[in-house]
Amino acid sequence: MKHIIFHILLTLSTFNCYCQTMTQNEVTSLVEIFNNKTANNIELTLIENKAELNWHDIKTILHVRNKLDIPKTIDSTSIKKPIQLTKNRQAGPIYFKYNFEPATSVETNFRANKYGNVFMTLKFSTLDTINITSQLNDFSCVHRTLDSSPHTVQWFGDTYISILLNPIKTADTIQFKVQGITISGKFVRKDQKPIHKEYSKDLRKDLRQAFETFFSQASFKLNDNNNLVLEKAM
Repeated sequence: MKHIIFHILLTLSTFNCYCQTMTQNEVTSLVEIFNNKTANNIELTLIENKAELNWHDIKTILHVRNKLDIPKTIDSTSIKKPIQLTKNRQAGPIYFKYNFEPATSVETNFRANKYGNVFMTLKFSTLDTINITSQLNDFSCVHRTLDSSPHTVQWFGDTYISILLNPIKTADTIQFKVQGITISGKFVRKDQKPIHKEYSKDLRKDLRQAFETFFSQASFKLNDNNNLVLEKAM
């Protein structure tokens, strides 16, 4: 038993040596490198049901969809059933699917907070409207014709996606863990009908899932020009 405990402690000690949270000064320096050397070479294009993330010369496809929109991976026992609220009314989880008209971010910036995290913000033009053909997918618990039928949602105003990242350094690379995500702007239906109250919340969750998948598989390294280069992607 003592041997097992010693082995576990040794493993954790080794992990801590090679994987540790960055200090506030290190994070501040990292943000300066991002903004001075890297940010101009990062852009995001929303297209169809995807987000194409360009980091310098590397393009990564992020799928913007709920995990229940991938039938082959579904465990039917995990699908929640609708809850009967009244005789004619049910409630339960709903999941949207999206088809974006192409829209590309126009600015990327980074900002450190006092907790040692980094905000990565991708801004879209305030002059443009992002049109999203939307409808509920087949695994939503409750369907209303208003939401199940394809309809165009317009996303406009101060439009941006901001991802909160926790930087972690290993022996010679930096990785990021997604801590949260904010989407800004106004969402309205083009047909002027009431938009589903969960729409922006669902989009935020699906975007977070997409960026979590990317950053969980990505690692970065400083090159000789002091650029933070994406070494490994999805």
